[in-house]
Amino acid sequence: MKIDKDSMEEAVNDVGIGLVLSFPISYGLLKLCSYLDVSLVATSVIQVSVFTLVAVVRKYMVRVYYKERG
Repeated sequence: MKIDKDSMEEAVNDVGIGLVLSFPISYGLLKLCSYLDVSLVATSVIQVSVFTLVAVVRKYMVRVYYKERG
């Protein structure tokens, strides 16, 4: 199997950005939900929703960057 180096670079960078963003987002959401005394199920739903939204926006921005880059 031949590896496309440009696609691999994009994938690694996208995952790296996600990793860097995930800790502060997770921590902030958990602190907020704890402060507001939100149930565990609601906290989970909030986290999944926020992470999904952030992932779609992040992936879009990374894809546009690499597309413009050529």
